[in-house]
Amino acid sequence: MGEEFNMKYYSEITKKLYDTRDALIKAEVEATKKKGDREAAAKNVTKLLEEAREAKRKANQALDDFIKKYGSFKTTLKEEDVNKEADSVWNTLSIFNTDFPF
Repeated sequence: MGEEFNMKYYSEITKKLYDTRDALIKAEVEATKKKGDREAAAKNVTKLLEEAREAKRKANQALDDFIKKYGSFKTTLKEEDVNKEADSVWNTLSIFNTDFPF
């Protein structure tokens, strides 16, 4: 007789159902903002990684030039520097989302 139907609102952005249109709009605005924030942060990280690769390339070229001119180059590495380099290698490899067998 007096069956009530509660209409739900489906968001293509969040892939969820909402009880009200206002709740849907609020969730979509927040999801869109988070996506924009993530994209901006990812763009910044990519830029910094590119700058780091370029700096490393320049340092390697300077080292090669030095060795060609003077024969050798000696330096001392601190344990913390070695650990940071190792961490950097693992972080770089993790970018590729690869399952390593070890």
